[in-house]
Amino acid sequence: MNTQEIIQRIVQQGAAPVGCVACMVTAVDKTARTCDCDPLNEDAPILGVNLQANQQAKFGVVQFPRVGSFVIVGFLSDGMAGAVLLTDDVESIEVVISEDTARAVLDEQGVRINMADSISVELNGDGIVMNGGELGGLVKVEDVTTRLNIIEKDINALKKALAGWTPVPQDGGSALKAGVNSWAGKSLQLSKRGDYENEKVKQ
Repeated sequence: MNTQEIIQRIVQQGAAPVGCVACMVTAVDKTARTCDCDPLNEDAPILGVNLQANQQAKFGVVQFPRVGSFVIVGFLSDGMAGAVLLTDDVESIEVVISEDTARAVLDEQGVRINMADSISVELNGDGIVMNGGELGGLVKVEDVTTRLNIIEKDINALKKALAGWTPVPQDGGSALKAGVNSWAGKSLQLSKRGDYENEKVKQ
């Protein structure tokens, strides 16, 4: 007898036979992490089918099937413990590493990821929101650089005008005024938040 045959024999001796049945989901309890379903073979409804291995746990990976979708329910040999093995269509998926650290929820509204109480990311059809988005959209670096360059050029023009100015005694500042007149006549346009804010990614 080789190693593979020995392992197969050990597995066969220790394993309880499993039966499976195809069902349609009639109700989902996200708090209890169970679902009710009707077998397609028209047997009696199956109530409280586990959606994860440990029904009492509040962490782990859970697929919540959509009501009306098809699932495969597996049973241990005593027929007492049923668990959803496969799902046809999911309404949402939850991944919780532990109750106090990482949690991710995927559903039709988008994806939400939370780390402890202070860090969060939400992705949806409107964009990305990090940590509640209270600081507004991320800065568009290209647009900010363009705006800063306009201001820097304006300051450089003033410096050039001042550097070329020669004081004239008793002129009352007329020479200075003439030197900066072309610079002073060009007003800078006021910046608007929308000029450089990316509203699709908020922080």
